[in-house]
Amino acid sequence: MIELTTRAPFCHVHTDRGKIRDMIFSSDPRKIRQMSDESIGKLVDICLNNGVRSAHQGGFIYPGTKWCGPGTNAKNFTDLGYHTKEDMCCRDHDNCPNNLLRGECRQGICNDSPFTRSHCDCDATFRRCLQNVNTETANTIGAIFFNVVQVICFKERSPCSKQQRTGYTQAEGDKVCSQWNYRPSEKYIPLMPRSFK
Repeated sequence: MIELTTRAPFCHVHTDRGKIRDMIFSSDPRKIRQMSDESIGKLVDICLNNGVRSAHQGGFIYPGTKWCGPGTNAKNFTDLGYHTKEDMCCRDHDNCPNNLLRGECRQGICNDSPFTRSHCDCDATFRRCLQNVNTETANTIGAIFFNVVQVICFKERSPCSKQQRTGYTQAEGDKVCSQWNYRPSEKYIPLMPRSFK
């Protein structure tokens, strides 16, 4: 069993059947993925062979992709990995036009995370893209991103009531009251669960 975490070293390989059983029974079922032997083998290689280089990297690029993980291994926008459709979903999410970079502040919200924060609409588009691809790889990437890492997105909110807007022009009221806030992204659920041998 491979345990993925959000803290360095980001993954652990477990072989003790008793410990694996206990971990499965005590875990949220949405955070557990059944995978093919080939996919498990690729993740084991990354975990055991230092595929996760450092705590500053923030994780790893998913095997067979160039865009699915923190950053990218792609040489250019059209450079995609073996899992082309999944990689296109990740690339489009990485290029979300509405995001907050690390340390950036806008509209009353600051990103103090080491990762870029995306607008919730971008996360929803990413989730739908992976669900539509609906392969073992797409569903695993979705489960890792939304259920294991549990990303936080941001969305506009209007905290001011009409009464609170009194005394402001429309433009002033919009500026004062149009702020963003963080919220957890929705969990990933495959459209049609697939069984793997």
